[in-house]
Amino acid sequence: MDWLYSLAQPFVWHPGRALAVAVALALLALGFRDRGRWPLLIASAAWAVFALLELMAWRERADIRVDLLVTWPALCLITAGCLLTWARRRMKPS
Repeated sequence: MDWLYSLAQPFVWHPGRALAVAVALALLALGFRDRGRWPLLIASAAWAVFALLELMAWRERADIRVDLLVTWPALCLITAGCLLTWARRRMKPS
C-alpha cells in the first residue's frame, strides 16, 4: 500500500496541482459531445473535491492527515474506473 500513498505526495499540501488535474479532465471531456464525456466529468469533479479538501488542510496546516487513508484510495478508484469506462466507450464501434 505504500506505493499507493507515495502517488499522493505530489498532491498533498498542493491543492493547485489537484485542481490542475480536475481542469485537465474537464477540458478533455469538453472535447467529446456524446455520452462518453460523463466518466471524465465525474473524475474531474472528484479531483475538484480533493483539491478543496487539500486547500482546507493547507489553510489549517493539518499535519496529521488521517483523511488521506480514505480519500486518496477512493480518488484513485474513481479516477481509474472513470478512465477505464471512458476508454471502453471510445473503443466501442459505433
